[in-house]
Amino acid sequence: MGKETSIWEKLELAIPGFHGYKKKELLREDDRLVRENVAEILAGARRELERALQRCAMVNCDQLVAIDNLRKRLVMLEGKVRHAEAGYAGFFDRVKVKEPELEKLIQYDARMVELAEEIAKMAGVIRDAVSDPARLGVEVLNLDDKIREFEDTVEGRSMILRGE
Repeated sequence: MGKETSIWEKLELAIPGFHGYKKKELLREDDRLVRENVAEILAGARRELERALQRCAMVNCDQLVAIDNLRKRLVMLEGKVRHAEAGYAGFFDRVKVKEPELEKLIQYDARMVELAEEIAKMAGVIRDAVSDPARLGVEVLNLDDKIREFEDTVEGRSMILRGE
């Protein structure tokens, strides 16, 4: 039986160029890599929902507005993550991210990667479910819940960086 992968290792495996927040001078770069990677995954999910919207318009499905609302939330989240506060405080920054907070930040980052990947998969499922109205309704609700969980995770991450 293999050993379980740590949160650090999961991030290192998921994000090319990630250094694991090991070297202080690379903290900003690692943080940017994580946020950029998550934003790209969300962009892919958004594109899947755009394809679903096109299909939905062709068959005149009832979930068109709901899918478009999910797409809009993904656009907002993509921008929020891409331009989020950095996970490393410079010398003159008012809020310093110390070791315990950095550990929490890493947990939030790993969770954001996980959730973004789940959102991307669910968006693909929605695209494929357009021809099945009952299934589509359930999948839209499931994605709504997952996006809400992602929003809560982003907010929790931001609270750490604000020193709350």
